[in-house]
Amino acid sequence: VLFGPTEHSEKFSSLTALLHAKIAMVTNWLLVAVVSALGSAGTLGSEAPSPSQNTRRILPGLPLPQALQGHDDENWPAQLSDGAGGATPELLARYAALKPMQPGIRRYNMFWSTFESAIQSSTSPLQCPPETTLTPATEAERKTFGYHLFHCYSSSQIAMFDTIFNLDREIGAQNAAILYSAPGFYRHPNCTGFKFGPDVIKSGCAPVDEHMDDYEDYVRFLVQRWSVTSLKHFVVWNEVASAGWMDMSPFIPNRAGPFGSFPLSETQFDLWVSKYASLVERTSSAVRGMGYSDGVMVWTSNDRLWERPKQRQGDPLHTGVKPFQDRLWPKLAAMGNVTFGTAVHPYDPGNPFDDSEFASGFHPQAYTFRTLTHVVAYLRQQVASVLNLDPSSVEAQPYQLLYASEQGWPYPMCCDNKIRARNICYAQALSEANTQVVSVTHNYFQDNAGGSEQGGQDYGLIPGNITGNLSNGAGHPTFDAYIATSPAHWGVSDDHFCCVTWRMGCKSKSGTGTLDPLDQSGTRITVHGWAWDERAPGAGGDPVQVKISFSGLSVPTRTVVANVTRNDLVAAGVAPNAAHGFLEVFDIPPPGITGPYKVSAAWLWNGTATELESSPRCGDNSGPHDCPLGI
Repeated sequence: VLFGPTEHSEKFSSLTALLHAKIAMVTNWLLVAVVSALGSAGTLGSEAPSPSQNTRRILPGLPLPQALQGHDDENWPAQLSDGAGGATPELLARYAALKPMQPGIRRYNMFWSTFESAIQSSTSPLQCPPETTLTPATEAERKTFGYHLFHCYSSSQIAMFDTIFNLDREIGAQNAAILYSAPGFYRHPNCTGFKFGPDVIKSGCAPVDEHMDDYEDYVRFLVQRWSVTSLKHFVVWNEVASAGWMDMSPFIPNRAGPFGSFPLSETQFDLWVSKYASLVERTSSAVRGMGYSDGVMVWTSNDRLWERPKQRQGDPLHTGVKPFQDRLWPKLAAMGNVTFGTAVHPYDPGNPFDDSEFASGFHPQAYTFRTLTHVVAYLRQQVASVLNLDPSSVEAQPYQLLYASEQGWPYPMCCDNKIRARNICYAQALSEANTQVVSVTHNYFQDNAGGSEQGGQDYGLIPGNITGNLSNGAGHPTFDAYIATSPAHWGVSDDHFCCVTWRMGCKSKSGTGTLDPLDQSGTRITVHGWAWDERAPGAGGDPVQVKISFSGLSVPTRTVVANVTRNDLVAAGVAPNAAHGFLEVFDIPPPGITGPYKVSAAWLWNGTATELESSPRCGDNSGPHDCPLGI
């Protein structure tokens, strides 16, 4: 679910922009040698990369981003640049505030239709309308850079992204582009689109076959101009298992059939998947053709609906992500020269730790940050069975990577800013625990001043009443959560927002828990409480063990798993998910309870037992009571 940035009405003159483009073609290629020598593609002119960047690589020529947390800062940079796409003092001030966050990837909707909307392409050089730039500029450049055709691209869009990407590069960020939205004259005129909130969306209408060369040229232009410095990631289309976001009408039905049935034949389904495979291959071809196959990553785009959802007649048709992927992998493998990762959109019902929709027996399945491990397992299986690669080999690693490129928590449908800030912290912790996740960019980083409306919901995380230069952001929970997830704070201190407020990302990781008051009925004692430890697998989502021991009664010590559902823990903010309770019943052997007793409970971690709060608890024949002083 995404929309493009506001396009500027003020434009460069075509002569100035054309000169700029010609200079860029030369200087970009010269920069390759400089960037290569520095060993830090994408961070030229910024601070040296942090050590974590050098521990793993996405591709041989592409290091990990400088941080896991990134930004979908879609609209503000566009609004703060000047009429010609240049930097303003307010925009520079914003980037000064962004720099300490050390964002990993900053992603943008680089919609095709915002670059090429004036006139169609031609086999010969065009007389471009004002405010557009001829690309390539000459027949010689067309042959040199491998373009199929000549195009007139928006000068203001080019200038704006020149400015933004330069500023992103200076703060050490890599960039990602969402490749989407074919110009109207490259779509089928009878593509219907779908209604999303108050809007009718046709951006998903796929380009017709005769204009796939135009699509490849559009990608080639983006690679040529910006991949030498910071544009290192291309996400191909959007949520392609949905006929709303990837619309193949009128060639195949794009709505669910009677009673929500699946109306496609296998041939029609194959046509849909084949078109998307072609888009991925054309993207890869443009990257390879410009010499960046080892330095630019191509990602498929996938929503969270792993299995086909229940639908009503007339809903935008959805295939389920797994059925789509099952058909896509063999097609991409057969092409033989396409390296790709998987961009995922792990939205959730309100908590990234929610794993209910992937529980055993639950259908239709849908993933969250907590259950992305299932997607990783699937990718590992596909690498082995379809690509015939050892999943542990270096060659197989890119195919198993995940980029959480879009997810968020809409207001008011989901939650307020307190909970949205919590979710930023939780998503960071879960992504850190899943080593296949290389970046996270939530939807959106900041509201527009008037709200970031999508389908009637507000997705902006940092409030829109925070100024464009972010100078008054401190104290707002979502802003503080973004600060906390930067490498300067996350995991290296205990005084940042996520640690202090939600016990996530602390330097001194620990646990907590409580032994609740005992229940006693006759000769039966029920011991219950809860325990949670941030150090447990899954960012603390997995349960820990609790040791329960008695003194004063002849009752053997028990060690139990604290995995009983306690929804009150999440509501109170003391644990990220509910499965951390314990409840054990002890039947006291004859002659029953005869004297004072004490019950102690401790949670276990790495061989160490730590007593729970309110432990021990005491009682006698009359029932539970407060322990005497000194016990």
